[in-house]
Amino acid sequence: MTANSILIGCRALAANPLRTVLSTLGVIMGTGALVAVLSVGDGVEAFARKQLAETTDLQLLALVPRTNRSVDGVSFPRADTLRFSPADVADLTTTLGSDAIATLRWNGAAVVTGLPNDSLRATQVLAQGAGAPTVEPATLAAGRWFTSTEASGNEAIAIISPALAGRLTGSTDYRTALGKVVTLQGTALQVVGVTTTPATPEMITRVPFAVFPRAVFPAAASRPPTLLVQANRIEVMPAMIAKAEAWAAARWSGGKDRVDVQSRGERINQARQSMLIFKLLMGSITGISLLVGGIGIMNVMLASVLERTREIGVRRATGARRRDILTQFLAESVAVTGAGSALGVLLGAGVAMATTAVMRAKTQAPVHAALSASTLLVAALSAIIIGMSFGLYPATRAARLSPIDAIRTE
Repeated sequence: MTANSILIGCRALAANPLRTVLSTLGVIMGTGALVAVLSVGDGVEAFARKQLAETTDLQLLALVPRTNRSVDGVSFPRADTLRFSPADVADLTTTLGSDAIATLRWNGAAVVTGLPNDSLRATQVLAQGAGAPTVEPATLAAGRWFTSTEASGNEAIAIISPALAGRLTGSTDYRTALGKVVTLQGTALQVVGVTTTPATPEMITRVPFAVFPRAVFPAAASRPPTLLVQANRIEVMPAMIAKAEAWAAARWSGGKDRVDVQSRGERINQARQSMLIFKLLMGSITGISLLVGGIGIMNVMLASVLERTREIGVRRATGARRRDILTQFLAESVAVTGAGSALGVLLGAGVAMATTAVMRAKTQAPVHAALSASTLLVAALSAIIIGMSFGLYPATRAARLSPIDAIRTE
């Protein structure tokens, strides 16, 4: 009987196509607005995440060995200062899983000699492994990265920044710097690559791990390396911090006191909250239009109940139960909202694509609409909830009609 009631409800909708179309317009517009806002919001969020990852350190976690300890408020040098190794990197990477990558980082400074006009310049020196860096990524303007043999060996080679390449050759054609020699702290290094322009015009030199100790000031060479962790999303940062702290505590005795886990915790929380607030705000605003569409459906269903009172009485008199009548009208309401929701998704996707196209044209920012599975799920659930909520009263009113009074209705 329930299946028959649903079939009768669908036939009633097909019998009045104009009314059905008009009753779905509100849902179409409401769902379209919701899908468009969420899709544009997801696209803007993806763009913002990419910018945060490329221009900030919000997704970066640093594990720094403690070189001092405090006793009664007095700081003393530690005799058991940790020195991370590639084995530690591999073990931490396994612990963190696919949500993050880890690498070793040596950072120091050196004086560059032998430049034209015998000028002295300072450069930041980074120890670099084979291939492009996975954490704090960089790209090449000319030349190549270190090979695995060069990175693990004692090859006197270097990759320099455009600022240093310009000082070395006096040219903006960075290819002319390849094969030149830069001297750091008396160590002659052959240039094999030039990176692209950094955010600031500072001079940066990348050298193999084995070369680093003799290419920097002695004080920098004696400092232990840092373990850097790059998370792939801001949301996983709290979990990454907890995993890194647990890993250090389990790997070394007194690990929590020997390793300082550093991150931008407050800024991470602010970024996450800002993204969530934006989506909730825009979703709530567009949700109002969906509620208006639901009210329109309720009005149409109430009018339908009044027009079909005699039909309801005949069905009750021939054996239909109250729940069969309730199911019939609820099926009509959900069918209307479902159809409107499907059309609204198409409308919203089109509006979102058009909106992001205008944004790209006006701002040159690579923003694209993102129709995610969560957006489609929200649209589907909205159709069911709106249909059930606003169709319940008309359906209940129809189910409570007395069969005799309903048949007598003119």
